[in-house]
Amino acid sequence: TLDGQWEFYWNEFLSPEDFKKADTSKSRELIVLPRAWNKFMINDKELSGNGYATYRLTINNSGNDILGIRIPRIFTSYKLWVNGKLTASAGKTGTDIENMTPQYLPQVKYITPENDVIEIVVQASNFRHRSGGMLESLHIGKASQIDELRTKNLALELFLFGSLFIIGFYHIALYIFRTKDKSTLYFGIYSLLISARTLLVGEIYLIHLFPGFNWEIAHKMQTLAYYIGVPLVILFLKSTFPDDVSEKAS
Repeated sequence: TLDGQWEFYWNEFLSPEDFKKADTSKSRELIVLPRAWNKFMINDKELSGNGYATYRLTINNSGNDILGIRIPRIFTSYKLWVNGKLTASAGKTGTDIENMTPQYLPQVKYITPENDVIEIVVQASNFRHRSGGMLESLHIGKASQIDELRTKNLALELFLFGSLFIIGFYHIALYIFRTKDKSTLYFGIYSLLISARTLLVGEIYLIHLFPGFNWEIAHKMQTLAYYIGVPLVILFLKSTFPDDVSEKAS
């Protein structure tokens, strides 16, 4: 993981060229990632979730292998350069809510190191979520290692999606034939909700299928699936074990 201290430039969009041309040390802060920039102190003031910033990290590299970088979701839009080349982006970065477009898009990209130093520059902006910045770890390694990591994560998530979808569909079908037993209905709906949610977390496969899918709708679907699931579980337990679940809980 690329956890640890990164250079941090608040309310500045700096490109790799800017680091070559100008002295940026005056506005540089050091931030330990992964974490939101919320409550990070600059000039004795706590940052909120809204804003934009540039991150920079240099890595010593002694090999010539093709490397892979796994980029998680960054809250809530970003551009990422490696050795001066724009390598990945999600949404549209901007200095205010009107000029930015949020999007979650975990990605894997590949680079061929040209010298002994790898420079990573990330521009991130957020005006739509309560938290901003890089809340999850970036990973770097040989291309085969990063491929294996992503494949395992994606295989697990798709397995969970398929399993929960079949379980949910089966229990709803049972309810159609036995409408008196509502526990199968509650459990079926819950399983379908969680199966849908697996496509919106982790590798966020739904966005890879539909790159233009609206961020706000996806975020609400993910959140609602969690909060609707809680009463469904209580209703399921109440209908299955009516003597053991309090009336207040249901």
